[in-house]
Amino acid sequence: MNHMKFYGDVRLKRLIRHTDDQKPRSVGRALDVLRVGLWFEGLRARLGSTTAYGLGQIIQPHTYKKGLHHNNLWAKYACGRHVPGVETVQAGASKVPGSEELLDSPAWHALDVTRSAGCSGDSLLRSLRPSVQVAVFEARELSAGRYVRRSTLGRSLRSLEGQADLQSLAATVVLLRNAHERGDASMAYTIGRSLHRSLLMAAACSPLKFVSLELFEFFIRTVFPMSASKKFALELDRDMLRAQLAWLTGTAMQLHKSGKPGFSLVGDTRQLMRLLHGNFGLDLMFGLGPRLKLNVPAEEADEDETSFVAVHNAHFEWGVSVLRAGRCERFPPTNYADVIAERALTP
Repeated sequence: MNHMKFYGDVRLKRLIRHTDDQKPRSVGRALDVLRVGLWFEGLRARLGSTTAYGLGQIIQPHTYKKGLHHNNLWAKYACGRHVPGVETVQAGASKVPGSEELLDSPAWHALDVTRSAGCSGDSLLRSLRPSVQVAVFEARELSAGRYVRRSTLGRSLRSLEGQADLQSLAATVVLLRNAHERGDASMAYTIGRSLHRSLLMAAACSPLKFVSLELFEFFIRTVFPMSASKKFALELDRDMLRAQLAWLTGTAMQLHKSGKPGFSLVGDTRQLMRLLHGNFGLDLMFGLGPRLKLNVPAEEADEDETSFVAVHNAHFEWGVSVLRAGRCERFPPTNYADVIAERALTP
């Protein structure tokens, strides 16, 4: 049996190197690693090739004739080292129609946080698909050809969570950038919490699953720092996100097998988001949520903020312990209030 060669570790190292560079184009180059890797893995999954070399033979067989020198660019695509040209992209699309859409999606421009959003990001949002536009703009105004943001942020975020994928993530990032640039730390934190949920669901239900670790690392390094409130922030690492992704997909698969509709990990994520909002138990809501950290030394934080972070993290650790053990506990144990109270009082 031929085993699928794994290129994700090489892409991850390359992405980290770019984000560490702190150069003007470093974020753009990191995004190139993501989008080319996503394009490559999508083609490979559809065509069943185990290696980059084999995929190149399927898509561009004329470049692999005996005696013909070639540089095996497909290995470079697999590692995110080289962006394919128009001819190569068209060759891929001839084998897998639509494969070029993820590579050239306008969402990548929105995810480049080093580029100006311009006009509050409306031009970026207008480039996304209609269902994403309806999530952030008033539907009645859209039908009249006008772009007016929804007045209720919560409705926009829930609508975007219900269709979690590359474009909905991009729209949420635009909203986050807007709040961050205005200095509205409270709103940025709210959007960051929603973005965490959408990120997990997009990695579970969309082609982004092919580059989930690289995607997690990119968001941790370049996007989530904008979601920090004045005194605390999300404390994320890709290993925990990877574990949470496994718990989320495992739970969804169990529900799907039991006959509950909307948990097939295909299509919209309106049912899946209920797992993250507590409808199926607080163990899932807390265990699939983020851990928090203080942004300032403990002695500079006031008592309410310290208590809030401590109580939240106690719930988080309880939820993670339940999911890691493979148990199902909709609510914390009856004596857990004492544990939380003690945690909140501990310096």
